[in-house]
Amino acid sequence: MSTATLQTKGLTVRFGGLLAVNDVDLDCRPGELTGLIGPNGAGKTTLIDAVTGFLPKNASGSVNFDGEEALGTAPSRLAHRGLCRTWQTLELFDDIDVRSNLEVASSRLTPMKALRDYFRGSDVDERIATTLELLNLSHVADRSPSELSQGQRKLVGVGRALVADAKLLLLDEPAAGLDRQETVWLGLQLRRIVEAGTPILMVDHDMGLVLSVSDRIHVLQFGKLIASGTPEEIRNNEQVIAAYLGASGGDE
Repeated sequence: MSTATLQTKGLTVRFGGLLAVNDVDLDCRPGELTGLIGPNGAGKTTLIDAVTGFLPKNASGSVNFDGEEALGTAPSRLAHRGLCRTWQTLELFDDIDVRSNLEVASSRLTPMKALRDYFRGSDVDERIATTLELLNLSHVADRSPSELSQGQRKLVGVGRALVADAKLLLLDEPAAGLDRQETVWLGLQLRRIVEAGTPILMVDHDMGLVLSVSDRIHVLQFGKLIASGTPEEIRNNEQVIAAYLGASGGDE
């Protein structure tokens, strides 16, 4: 049995006649930050959408998460199992403070949970405090997200996914809109998350960030996996170099 937290086999995504993700095998391992890169239109976000259950009618193949098949499972159920993601568009609740943003994300009220919390007390406050400390956000916990820097706002979004008992974080363009200093700072916080025990699969266009913080990197081009390896191996891969040098505009 695979020791990977997440493993895809033959993952394929079709939109009518368009083959967006083509027979992709990749994995994310415990204790690692895995990068997923590729030129615009390579299928990176589409792959994340498929893995997290948002394309049930378009995706085929296999997605094994935490030892169980995940393809065809609803996004909400996958999130409850610990497959948590962020989105390119950052949508925070600016009318409540940072701590409350995390509290909303951590709420999974069920009759059994309500009964347990009544008799034993809730661990939500402790999880939130631990997450805020891990992300260096404790000093802004009582402030509105609108008062934070863009880098801090990005981390609040990551924190909302992390506090929901995440077993794997899938981050879609976490560095988008950040300047170089904020990006470097973000990278340090992402490494802290991995070192604390939560693996990450990260999609980002910032090659400097991905190469500097990833343990391994997968590269997509036109929906196909063209390379996998360490940052050094990817940096020197001629096929990867050609894919980026030949890349043109266009969004996914």
